[in-house]
Amino acid sequence: MQFEPVPPETAPEPVAEEAPSVFEGRLHPLTLVFGLVRAGRGLLPMIPLVFIGGKSAYGYGAAILVASLATIAVTFAKYFSLRYRIENHELVIEQGLLFRRHRSIPLDRIQEIRIEQGVVQRVFDVVEAAVETGGGEGAEGKLTVLSRAEAERLRRAVNDQTARLRAGAGPVDAAPFATEERELRRVSVRELIVAGLTTNHLLSALALAGVLWNFADDFIPDSFYARVAKYAYSNAGRYSGRSLEATVLLAVAGLLALVVIGMVFSVVGSIVLFYGFRLTQRGEDLRRRYGLLTRRASSLPRRRIQVLELEEKLLRRLFGYATLRADTSGAKRDDKDDNHGRDVLLPIVPRDEADGLLAIVFPDLLTEAAEWRLVSPLAIRRGVTKGVIVCLLAAGTLFYFQRSVWALAPLALLPLIYWAYAVSYRRLGYAIGDGYLRTRRGIFSRSTHIVPLDKIQAVELQQTPFDKRLNLASVRIDTAGQAYTGGGPHIANLPIDEARALARTLAHRAAGLRYRW
Repeated sequence: MQFEPVPPETAPEPVAEEAPSVFEGRLHPLTLVFGLVRAGRGLLPMIPLVFIGGKSAYGYGAAILVASLATIAVTFAKYFSLRYRIENHELVIEQGLLFRRHRSIPLDRIQEIRIEQGVVQRVFDVVEAAVETGGGEGAEGKLTVLSRAEAERLRRAVNDQTARLRAGAGPVDAAPFATEERELRRVSVRELIVAGLTTNHLLSALALAGVLWNFADDFIPDSFYARVAKYAYSNAGRYSGRSLEATVLLAVAGLLALVVIGMVFSVVGSIVLFYGFRLTQRGEDLRRRYGLLTRRASSLPRRRIQVLELEEKLLRRLFGYATLRADTSGAKRDDKDDNHGRDVLLPIVPRDEADGLLAIVFPDLLTEAAEWRLVSPLAIRRGVTKGVIVCLLAAGTLFYFQRSVWALAPLALLPLIYWAYAVSYRRLGYAIGDGYLRTRRGIFSRSTHIVPLDKIQAVELQQTPFDKRLNLASVRIDTAGQAYTGGGPHIANLPIDEARALARTLAHRAAGLRYRW
């Protein structure tokens, strides 16, 4: 058996000397107060056990004492041990006394530093800062109690150092590097009222009404319910003998009442969420500030926008307004119904101003030559077929309950349905330029998606059984983030040969471009 000689160990490469920190900070002293109050709220429900626990009261008391001491120790340990700094192109967060935790976040991976300030925090002028990257699993680091000035200083330092790295300059100091901040758009209260009126979150309104009712139920006497039940029973016979027309009118009146309630809640919610909304630009970053009770501030690097959507819902479009939404890489919706406005670049904007804002987000978008191509005219046929089916079902149901010629009234809508689909057909299509793909879809509520070609992750060709029968197909575009923009661009009703050619073209162009993080 032969052994090959072991080569002598080579000297390790010299390690570059670490650059000095250009920014250092720690939590606000109020971290102790907020932490203890938060812990006290968690232990409060256990206190009655001491008085009603009988023989176990001493055990409950000892458990509460131990939990309190442990919470106090953790709170003090977090405050005295947590430090953060910027060095070696990284944001470093360290914490822990016995068990140290060292987290390094590369500056060029940071998507944004979100700042939130609740009502109590505004009293003490402190905020919560969350550092987010493209991982899509929430914040990479949270600094729960910072002074507002310190949080702004941290975000400015991260943005400035990132700009230095992109420009080829080293992080030699913490001097400002990016350009001055300029305001792009401010949303007025009147526009927020229009936004609420044209959104009408009916389900959210009903949920909130249920919460308020449960809260008020503790103060409403049982005699109130008895009087309501007696009134309803005494008047039930008045409506039981009414005709079908009267029953339908009552149902419509109740539905309209629900819609009005939803509009009221939507207006209030729109103002509370987006009050004082300002969109500004500082260097490559778009910044948003908004909120009546909870103030929120976040930045959105333009180069990290994966999909931009111009949303024109039916009611909002009638008023001449639209909404701008944006997705970044790894974006993840925290809650299906409430994302705290994180996806909104502008909650409402006049449609004639939208193109100018698009040119700010993507400066070379409006200058590139791109011809809009319509989808197959069979899209009209498919839409009208759906409308005919719905009208026939409605007419058949009404005729079953009332043998009258008026039951066939839904069929009178067929010419209007054909006209609507024929007119809206001109809004269905796509355009490919040198750097962007644009798609349009929607008949009554419309959406325009804009995707930089270098952000395309995958191109998918889809064909349903109905598509196969008509020799059609759909093309779907996947990007690194599309949680807020309707699932990404989707071009339906394309002739199968055109769909295949489009899919090949998009995949080829995306493969030839370097992905910009």
